[in-house]
Amino acid sequence: MHAIPIRSILGPAAAIAALAAGAAQAAEMTVYKQPHFTGQQLTLRGDATSLSGAGFEDQISSIVVRSGRWQVCSQPDFKGDCVVLARGEYPQLAQDMNHRIESAREIGNVAGNGFAERRYAEADPGFARGYRRGGAVELFPGAGFRGESVWLDHSVAQLDGRIAQRGVSSIVVHGGRWQACTRPGFEGRCEVLEPGSYADLGRLDNRIGSLRRLG
Repeated sequence: MHAIPIRSILGPAAAIAALAAGAAQAAEMTVYKQPHFTGQQLTLRGDATSLSGAGFEDQISSIVVRSGRWQVCSQPDFKGDCVVLARGEYPQLAQDMNHRIESAREIGNVAGNGFAERRYAEADPGFARGYRRGGAVELFPGAGFRGESVWLDHSVAQLDGRIAQRGVSSIVVHGGRWQACTRPGFEGRCEVLEPGSYADLGRLDNRIGSLRRLG
């Protein structure tokens, strides 16, 4: 059994910011050149395919995500190593992303809007209860966390046919350690996924047939 290299979430999130009550707001993230929200800052409210023009390429050391869910990547055009940041404060980025971020985009409207949950609920209410928003692991049909996500909170010896048909190409593990296998019944090639973001599943890309929580 081999562990896929972890693309970890950036350090501990502290002091989660509260949403403005009852008001819809655009996604917003502020990046800082120095740790603990110091130094020159830049506020993003949309896709930034390259941060070089703003003078922030490979310069970011801390982040505040005020609203939405953001994907930050180590190369322009959302390539390289990527992680997903939930709303909150990140006073010191982990070493693997510190001073490495070159592009960023808000993905809440794609990955976390619940569209997949509602569609499955209409066809099969029981399915939605098993794969609901807010589970411990989030499955995306496209690499780089693209497409409508499905949330899983328990072990599944065989993925539902609808998920298997569209495939799983990237994963965010929000809690626990998970074993992903290429065949039903936790057989075939298996990898252990620690908490973190996996923008590219490598040999498991579009091959996952079962998932189970190890702890």
